Amino acid sequence: MNTISKYLGELEVSNPQSAHNLTMIPILSDTTFEADYLLLDEALENDVIEISEVSEDGDVPNLKVLNKGSQRVLMLDGEELLGAKQNRILNVTVLVPAKSTILIPVSCVEAGRWHHRSSTFRSAGRTHYAEGRATKARRVNETLRERGSRHGSQGEVWGNISMKADRMRAHSETAASDEMYSVHRTSLDEYLSAFSDVPNQIGAIFSVNGFSLGVDLFDSNKALKGSLNKLIESYALDAVDQQFRGESEKSSVDATQFLNQIQQANPETYPGVGEGEDYRFDNGELSGGALVANERVIHLCAFHIPGEEEHLRRSSRMARASARSRNRLNQ
Repeated sequence: MNTISKYLGELEVSNPQSAHNLTMIPILSDTTFEADYLLLDEALENDVIEISEVSEDGDVPNLKVLNKGSQRVLMLDGEELLGAKQNRILNVTVLVPAKSTILIPVSCVEAGRWHHRSSTFRSAGRTHYAEGRATKARRVNETLRERGSRHGSQGEVWGNISMKADRMRAHSETAASDEMYSVHRTSLDEYLSAFSDVPNQIGAIFSVNGFSLGVDLFDSNKALKGSLNKLIESYALDAVDQQFRGESEKSSVDATQFLNQIQQANPETYPGVGEGEDYRFDNGELSGGALVANERVIHLCAFHIPGEEEHLRRSSRMARASARSRNRLNQ
């Protein structure tokens, strides 16, 4: 039994919390650890970490991280960074060693800018939305297997952002995904106020209209609490997007089945970008990865990949919604 399988086998599913079309299913564990690392926002607030372009010229798929502190820093898959030459998201979860400088793999989420707004990056206070993280995870897993790099398809990332921004009527001069969160700030804040952590919670499964989008799991309650609002806001953007798509049909999510799918996946293991080992898994129904250090699952994320039947059903709904929109415009 590998570390991930053992970890997942000890988790419990709690009662769901819902707001409009978004549901959070808390995942609990009686076995949690003290977080012996700082989260990104803590590290930035304490001025012990500095994130910058790799050079004055920059390099789109890589950033430089300087950890000046005596504690490790956890940076999450999909975590969004604002500033420098263009906004980026992390391609994988990274545990930055204390007193070190490393390069991290990233994707750009602002296609129309390549000039400095600042010398260093700040945290956006969220992860990338689940639909984008799912696409990125699949591509990162592919390139890691085929070429040994953790770079995804930059064009695919930009294309996904462009389509989502079009649906959500959130356009910016630099095609930044950040604009979607700004335009829909009121709706996102409403979702944020509706959810809260529960005792012994170390993670959550999120679903929209009964379709499971993804799961984020940690090794400690503290890490979950420090990251929960980032996750809620990001999954909430997908929930708002579904309202624009016209999807409203609801079904129930089998959280235990979703965790079992991850447990049954056969992960491939690679050295981590910073400390630990990087476990990557795909099984046709989900895609994701986990960072394991000292035989502890520090962070695991996995995203649902719609099956053919579900994809056709959702595409049909989108076509009907689009037709309704055209009819309204023509009236």
